Amino acid sequence: MIANYFIVDDFLLNRLQKLDNVKLNKQIENILDEEENFPCCDLDTIWNGLYFLLTFNEMPIYEKENFSDYCKSAFIFGDVVFNTEEYIAYINKDEIKSILNEIKNINFQSLKFEPKIFAEKEIFPNIWLKEEKEILLEEMEMAFDELKLFFEQAKNENKNILITIM
Repeated sequence: MIANYFIVDDFLLNRLQKLDNVKLNKQIENILDEEENFPCCDLDTIWNGLYFLLTFNEMPIYEKENFSDYCKSAFIFGDVVFNTEEYIAYINKDEIKSILNEIKNINFQSLKFEPKIFAEKEIFPNIWLKEEKEILLEEMEMAFDELKLFFEQAKNENKNILITIM
């Protein structure tokens, strides 16, 4: 499963919200095929490891009671999930700034990465004990920084973020 993030305008997001699952999946396929027309951030398969590193949770948190955990979850998984068999979600442009502000407070260097725990929890992908710890941590840090810049771009353009994990 690969995570892709796309910057989309209000018109496209509103159109996607009105589609049934079959038409939504077809439209997402079109977006994936036309990446050159949509700014994209591709986290490949490292998205789940990055999420676990940020939260030590295995599942997304959609409740805003603990705002910090919610923001970390929304950063990777989005805020609103479409009703579909595939994982397709979005973050409305009005939420991006507050999520980004919380994410900017994270000191990546202070996060504790223990590959053995990732392997024990069976965090996707199953690479945690097969590759060097430093390389994996560097890959997650690069993904974290790239996604932060992507959120910044969406905020500056006053647009939404569409997320697919397929």
